[in-house]
Amino acid sequence: MAELGATVRQIRQNKGLTLAEVADEQMTASFLSKFERGVTDISTDRFLHVLDRIFTTPEEFFYVHLGPTATKTWGQDGYYNRNTMFRRLFGQGLHLTSKAEEQQTLADVTAREQAGFARYQNAPTLINTLYWRVQQVMKQEVVSVLHDEPLFIKKHSTGEYSREAMHYLYNVNDWGEFELYVFVIFAAAMRPDDERRLFQVALKRSQKYSSFPAAPKLRFHLIFNQLFLEMNRQAYAVVAEELPQYAALLTADPDAEQEIWYRFIRAWWLYRTDHQVEAAALGDSTVKLATTLRMTKMAQFVQSELAVVATHGPEHDFSFFQQVVE
Repeated sequence: MAELGATVRQIRQNKGLTLAEVADEQMTASFLSKFERGVTDISTDRFLHVLDRIFTTPEEFFYVHLGPTATKTWGQDGYYNRNTMFRRLFGQGLHLTSKAEEQQTLADVTAREQAGFARYQNAPTLINTLYWRVQQVMKQEVVSVLHDEPLFIKKHSTGEYSREAMHYLYNVNDWGEFELYVFVIFAAAMRPDDERRLFQVALKRSQKYSSFPAAPKLRFHLIFNQLFLEMNRQAYAVVAEELPQYAALLTADPDAEQEIWYRFIRAWWLYRTDHQVEAAALGDSTVKLATTLRMTKMAQFVQSELAVVATHGPEHDFSFFQQVVE
């Protein structure tokens, strides 16, 4: 147990979390300090609770504890309670499937933003700060949907809502899965130069997750999100540099769904860089591939959205903007 406690302290300190921030009604700071120093033992349930509090999966903990060459035996989700972590950072999810629901969601997220600010003022801890900022980000996303305008890409990428997240990420030496999710959540609200620097860190740090059963698509999601951001920024030269990274991931770890997404984004990019004939051919072959693989919804998405891309300018691309956090 003494060695486990030392690893908990290593991860906690790497994230810049204090004993007081990790402690809660189930576990005092004094008890946690004793556990980290090997003075006291801990039950399995309480140990898993500690991992929740330091935003670390059991799989990731033992990766750090035993080293990257250790045999991985986890066969399920990996997170003891991933949903709990997401709720602490996000709150409840948003639903925007109808105009009436959009108005109610705006009212809900506005109330959450106000409550988050009150929590932040009362205790400006890392998680309270990030929770408040996430509510601000989500509120702006809802407002953008209501006004039928781009999400952050042009108007809101000032860094105002992401500065604490960026400061945190810049100061964590060894990112874990939690840090990768923080990056994904705040990426669209960052200034492009900052976001691109942190994306390269995220991609590098995510390499270790290629062997994690719990996060097999994490690296794919990072590059997928980045390409959607850059296409909506109309940063086509940047996309030209990043598409080969997506292709390299697929070569190393073939995945049918991600292959469809890669082809869709490449066709989208070809349209926007005046290669209409090649784009149309790639789009048609992608729809056929998705149909053959019985990915009916993806085939319909690719066909419908590429039709929009082919007939409208880039100012319409925000209408199918996507970011994946899971």
